[in-house]
Amino acid sequence: MGAILEGITVLDFSEYIAGPYAGFLLADLGADVIKIEPPDGSEERRWGNSQRYKGNTRTSLTMNRGKRSLCLDMRKEESRSIIYRLVEKTDIVIQNYAPGVAKKLGIDYDTLSAMNKGLIFISSTAFGEIGPYQKRKGFDIIAHAAAGIMAGYADGDGNPRGPGGAPYIDIGTGMLNAFSAVSALFARSRTGEGQKIETSLFNTGMALLATGFSYIEELDTERHEQERALLKNAIKEKKTHTQIIDAITDLRNSYEMPEAMGKFELPDCNHRPSDRWSFPHYRIYETADGFIGLAALTSRQRTSACEVLGIDSKFAGVELSEITNEVIDNIKSLNDQMEARFHEKTNNEWIEALEKAGVPCGPVNYSVDLFNDPQALAVDMIWDLKNSELGPYKMIGHPVRYPKNPAKPGKGAPTLGEDSVAVLLQFGYSPAEIDAFKKQSVVR
Repeated sequence: MGAILEGITVLDFSEYIAGPYAGFLLADLGADVIKIEPPDGSEERRWGNSQRYKGNTRTSLTMNRGKRSLCLDMRKEESRSIIYRLVEKTDIVIQNYAPGVAKKLGIDYDTLSAMNKGLIFISSTAFGEIGPYQKRKGFDIIAHAAAGIMAGYADGDGNPRGPGGAPYIDIGTGMLNAFSAVSALFARSRTGEGQKIETSLFNTGMALLATGFSYIEELDTERHEQERALLKNAIKEKKTHTQIIDAITDLRNSYEMPEAMGKFELPDCNHRPSDRWSFPHYRIYETADGFIGLAALTSRQRTSACEVLGIDSKFAGVELSEITNEVIDNIKSLNDQMEARFHEKTNNEWIEALEKAGVPCGPVNYSVDLFNDPQALAVDMIWDLKNSELGPYKMIGHPVRYPKNPAKPGKGAPTLGEDSVAVLLQFGYSPAEIDAFKKQSVVR
């Protein structure tokens, strides 16, 4: 028996992690994944000392396993002609360009699907292709902040802590990209038609909060009002992020475990947890009214960030592979300067200025903020459901957007055994048999 995806062809235009991760998952399953790279290589080839690894980096070796590389200059018309020929016999396209870039290059869904009606087109962006944040750029740290995950961690100074170790929102989005591609292949096997699929780091981040993200009207209305009031005044009262976390935890415990209040002892430290490696252009800063995440990964973005902040740094544009001891010695000073500047304006003021300069950034959101967040609502990440015992409640929706076949809210979570009879009837059991199962305690 051949591989699951044997005979499936994938064109992978993606860079960094979320897109390439999906590509290698599909390659693992037997797909012929052709990596389309620009003349100077994809971004992941610059994440380290490529000379030492002979044109590769540890990241590119990981993200591009099982693929074939086709190097094309997509700024040239001839390259597009090559792509158009390949597309005629392609099953899946993966791209995670910034919003609008695919259309500019002539490889957007509308253009390519006109050549191949069975084409499955995965567009993986920072915040999605609809809603007020659709044009925002972003990386893992921005999604950690905006999706509410970062609200649960703090660094050694008591501030929101960026992702440590694995960039799991990037990786999670890669998994969802692969999952959605295979789902669309299945749909095509029945209809003969492909479709466009939209994923985003923001949706993935919210999806990862699923176990603790819910709003039950009967139980949570009062507490959410108190949490919002707490957050509104926290910065004015000079509370650290850790103190905010602790205050929210105490508030929630007062509702969930009222008899246990006063028995919880927190360690005498600012961190939850304590490890942190701080890079001035990829970290969280406190502003005049909250916290903001900065993700200036390219040399141009780092230079632009310093220009927006009014900081003169000759090290801003240094590539990561060229960092020297002199650069490292400068990091602490640059951290201090950037911290001071970010305090001078509000989140929205900095976001507007940085986005205008093309620098990825975003606010640190707390989970309570997301129930009414305009982007979360626009991309249908907050679903209204109903439980037969508790009544109405809200929770995170489906993170993958299928415009042609959208996922829709169904019934809420069932109580234990709520659907036993209906399921057994569906599969041909008689009412008498079901009653016998109940009497025998086989079915509840």
